[in-house]
Amino acid sequence: MLVVAHPGHELRVLDFVTRTRPVVAVLTDGSASIGRSRLPQTTALLDEVGATRATVYGRFTDRDAYARLMNGDSGAFVQAARDLSATIEAHHITAIATDAAEGYNPVHDVCRVLAEAAAGLIGPVAPALFEFDLVGHPDTGGDGIRLHLDEPAFARKLDAIRRYTELAGEAEAAFERHGVDAFRTEFLRPARTRDLAPASEIPYYERVGDERVQQGRYSHVLRYGAHVRPVMEALLALRAPVTYASAVHPVH
Repeated sequence: MLVVAHPGHELRVLDFVTRTRPVVAVLTDGSASIGRSRLPQTTALLDEVGATRATVYGRFTDRDAYARLMNGDSGAFVQAARDLSATIEAHHITAIATDAAEGYNPVHDVCRVLAEAAAGLIGPVAPALFEFDLVGHPDTGGDGIRLHLDEPAFARKLDAIRRYTELAGEAEAAFERHGVDAFRTEFLRPARTRDLAPASEIPYYERVGDERVQQGRYSHVLRYGAHVRPVMEALLALRAPVTYASAVHPVH
């Protein structure tokens, strides 16, 4: 299974998606502030490779997700975790790849915790959980599943990125930051269960929010300690003590 916060994140691990044809869950519709959903582009791409859509697929608009976080509405995210868990069980999922929590975007971070909570609801043996960076370098090193794309696979990935027009700016920025060749590698590292950062932590997205309030672009700041962390706590409270599956089917 692939569990991502926004449509388009599948491009980071497109060869993995192409090889495994996973069940794909997408938390929001990717509409951001412009109100135009990116789901149709992701749906077309998933259909091309034969992936399956989960019941949690564009569950929230981006505005709705942010508003729920700002209002401390953890219930909708908890329900999404329960629905995702039901899909995991129905499809006999043995491994999940999900967005890493990088402190860059609050919904990315919530998605990471939501995937862990959904897996933890399964019972005595939960699916193996892996994560991949969306902002950091595609290969951070260490142990995990590492796919090195050959020329045809890399060409397919670059073509898919080029056709995903609504992410053109983000793709170009990523290429400038890491170099195009860095994306020949897709790396999924084991996602370790860890304690949440203290409420005093100030992630990147909160610093940006403060700047935009000062510029008059925002009226309020979404804060980790006051808004995001309580939702993460509610999600992690769903977990029961589990033994994570140690065997993962080979990537074919």
